[in-house]
Amino acid sequence: MAKTFSDHAYEKMLDLFNNHDHEVGSELFRSDPTKYEGKEITNCIIYSINAIEYAYKQTGNLQAAKDVSALSRESGVVLARLLVNKYGWKGIYFNADVNHPHDGDDEHVDAHRKLHKNCTYYNVPIDYKAVNYRPTKKTNPNFQKLWKKPATQINKLDIAKLSNVKFGFGSARGGMHTFLYSYGDIYEVHWDKIGADLYECTPLKKYAWVDGVIVVPSTEAQKLSIAEVICK
Repeated sequence: MAKTFSDHAYEKMLDLFNNHDHEVGSELFRSDPTKYEGKEITNCIIYSINAIEYAYKQTGNLQAAKDVSALSRESGVVLARLLVNKYGWKGIYFNADVNHPHDGDDEHVDAHRKLHKNCTYYNVPIDYKAVNYRPTKKTNPNFQKLWKKPATQINKLDIAKLSNVKFGFGSARGGMHTFLYSYGDIYEVHWDKIGADLYECTPLKKYAWVDGVIVVPSTEAQKLSIAEVICK
């Protein structure tokens, strides 16, 4: 059976994750270019683009590969919009606790509210959501900072179903940070690190970033049976 886009992207994601002695975080490189001379620069968006561009080349879609490559200096939501609007990917909004963000920042509450008005996250079209998988504890000083609402009921089902996805691209905090997603885990690059600390893998259910978007190829979206976003 021929390999799919997700197969190629997944393999490239893991190859870079496991073999990066030749790389250095872009911000670390800028701090001392002479020290890191000869190293290849990477960061969270470059890592994502490398995997996605590679997969498009392997499946023969050279125009898509070119379009993706051109966004290496853009924010994550710009790439997410391209993948959804031009190449048919599907958007999934994630939020650990829609009423009580553990960092007390109302941006996350506002993003969820806007999601149900226009079905977008920073203008990225959203079809599905996986939320309330890590409710903030009442002992957290930020618990009642924003909304005087009762504790959030945990939702384990949608995030569990989301773990069926083999490959996806994600962006948090309106594009400030980007990552790759696979089988329930976040794969990311830290731009100020090198060596063993350059790449990191963290389960989404434990991921420190509160909310964001994960976009997945249409073939991966077919595996989803999670909550759909209904706009009011």
